Amino acid sequence: MNEKNPQEPIKRVKTKQKLNKKNTNLEYEQKIGELTAHLQRLQAEFENYKKRVNDERSELMTTAKESVLTDLLPALDNFDRATTHLPAELEDNSWAKGMQYVGQQLVNILDEMGVGQFSPLNEEFDHSKHDAVETVPSDKPQGIITEVIIPGYQIGGRIVRPAQVKVSSGEKAKV
Repeated sequence: MNEKNPQEPIKRVKTKQKLNKKNTNLEYEQKIGELTAHLQRLQAEFENYKKRVNDERSELMTTAKESVLTDLLPALDNFDRATTHLPAELEDNSWAKGMQYVGQQLVNILDEMGVGQFSPLNEEFDHSKHDAVETVPSDKPQGIITEVIIPGYQIGGRIVRPAQVKVSSGEKAKV
């Protein structure tokens, strides 16, 4: 005799439904994992993009500052020379003091822009930061800067204009 349980087909259908549901859940979990990984990659790419844009913007600002500074420095040097060589009888003149104040304002503006002046007197000559105008006999060791003709300028460690200097030859000056 072959007696079949009437509940058997129902159990098989329920088992198939459970398996299908598990497979569907696994597929959903797999898809969620893929989408999560994709989202994380996109977020990382976006962060890298923002960093790159900020770096490019910063570089562009520095380049623009360098360009303006390159054009402005000769006038600033001449202004400095004029106020440095002011005749003694005019030192107390209110106009002369006003011009010196304007010169100091210009230097302060450059400082606020991150522009630094450097005057490497008594330092060792470095061709990346200094432009040797002349080699002179001196009591100082060879390669030491004895005089700064024109100071150098830099923005954030980048040399905009090297300092023009005189460098010791290491020989004592003949008297």
